[in-house]
Amino acid sequence: MAKLAASSRLSLSDPKRSALDVSWTCSLRRTPGSDALAARLSRAALETLSCGPSGARIAQAVLVACGYVVTHGRARRFRVTLGVEDGHCSVCVTDTGYDQPSAHDGGAPPEPPSSAETTRLCRQLAGAGEEEPLDGVQVHHTADGAVLVRFRTRLPEPGGTPPAHRSPPDAPDHSRGPGTRG
Repeated sequence: MAKLAASSRLSLSDPKRSALDVSWTCSLRRTPGSDALAARLSRAALETLSCGPSGARIAQAVLVACGYVVTHGRARRFRVTLGVEDGHCSVCVTDTGYDQPSAHDGGAPPEPPSSAETTRLCRQLAGAGEEEPLDGVQVHHTADGAVLVRFRTRLPEPGGTPPAHRSPPDAPDHSRGPGTRG
């Protein structure tokens, strides 16, 4: 006999919400539509945590980041990790650590996209207008062809107002990359 657990959501005003330390990860096959599925799964996880409008913004950014990894990565699978801690949500989308095609299967690893394309991705993720701003947007391409996209955002304080919007970065942030190129 299977038991179903009821979904329990923390309201925005619950003081326990700001003390959350949660990590959620999903791994998907790199196929058409997997980026949209990853965004829907991420949105469901964020709705469970009652992230409000930030959940929609983060899910949209996950869709964009996954689309980039699906387009420019080479591995058969990719992973999305959401971390919620101290009023922030960090997101990492990567195919690092998955089976990259070997040199004899697909030739040399592809060159990463142009810096203009990477900058465009960073600006798109950072947001514009009334959207919730994302911080620390990073895009990395490793020597073996793996791709990593990372960003973070502050979640609204219980009963508070969202942080003020900051202008998007002029270029990708490569300052904390693990010895990668691009």
